[in-house]
Amino acid sequence: MTPVPTEVTPAPETVQVTAAVFQELPMAPMVMYHRFIPGGARSEKYKVSLSDLDRHLQGFYDAGYSLVALEDWLRGDMDLPEGRRPLIITIDDLFYADQIFLDDEGQAAPYSGIGRIWQFYQEHPDFNFHLALFYNMGDKGYANRYVNGSFYIESGWQEERAKAIAWCIENGALPYNHFFNHPNLSQLTPDQILWQLEENEAALREALSLVGKPELAKSSDNILALPYVIWPETDAGKQVLFDYQSPEGKPVAAILEANDGAHVRPILPPFSKSYDPHHVKRLNAVQEAIDAIIQKAGEIPTAAHCDLGEIPVDALENPFQMKQAILKQIRQGNCTNGYYTLGQFAFYVEEENVIQLSP
Repeated sequence: MTPVPTEVTPAPETVQVTAAVFQELPMAPMVMYHRFIPGGARSEKYKVSLSDLDRHLQGFYDAGYSLVALEDWLRGDMDLPEGRRPLIITIDDLFYADQIFLDDEGQAAPYSGIGRIWQFYQEHPDFNFHLALFYNMGDKGYANRYVNGSFYIESGWQEERAKAIAWCIENGALPYNHFFNHPNLSQLTPDQILWQLEENEAALREALSLVGKPELAKSSDNILALPYVIWPETDAGKQVLFDYQSPEGKPVAAILEANDGAHVRPILPPFSKSYDPHHVKRLNAVQEAIDAIIQKAGEIPTAAHCDLGEIPVDALENPFQMKQAILKQIRQGNCTNGYYTLGQFAFYVEEENVIQLSP
């Protein structure tokens, strides 16, 4: 009698999963930079010297901050190195060469602001490299030559700008809409506001096409920043912002404002009842604000890690199974109460109660 072979069911594919855990409601200071000037210059309201930027970065790092991506935060994804606290850096009015310039090897040059942040990240990998870049494509050219501390615009600047934009996206500095001509929205009709948004998106894609990478524009979420922190005058104009969808059909995830003082509350997570996606506040990078962020670092909760073990891949999208994985570690005494973030999911754990907060 010929034996019948036994069919073997393959073991499910698994991945190691670690949750970020905060003992208190997570929050993150968000700082807003604009232009960058040489190290020997004196910083101004919207221009930060590279030497001051160096001091800012070192101060943030020494205070325990690490960068998180703005769009990750807005989704509730707050993955950080253990023991570090979240910080979000945004830069407005791109793309200027003093903000991002590539050297002869195609890397971000340290005599540009983003290049300086990139250099700091290379020296301190646990600081992370995530930036939110709010761009206006219609109000300026791009200097494509650097000589003796100064930038100059020459022919071919459009392609050099495109290379810089592509480098940013490929390395975690993601572009978001700041309106084509940096207009005062209170002076525009609803149709004009919509044109500013759509034209800015189209110009970004056109620029990336110059280097054969138009698909990179699809990687960013749809986040807006108000020029001059001025809202449209009419309700109809405001509704254009609320209803705007990117060319990929993504709805507006947040609308960013700003403040020149030092007393803006850090951004709350999207699962907080007090979170308002249409009025997300930032601190302008004046020294008073930088000092406040560093001095008040102890008020910003740090991330711990909870190792959930090997989880089947098909369970990662299942909130019930993720809750069970957390509960197992709690019962075994391996993890503590608090706010848990796992990619798209956020949970609050108290004793053996696991409450799903988002989505």
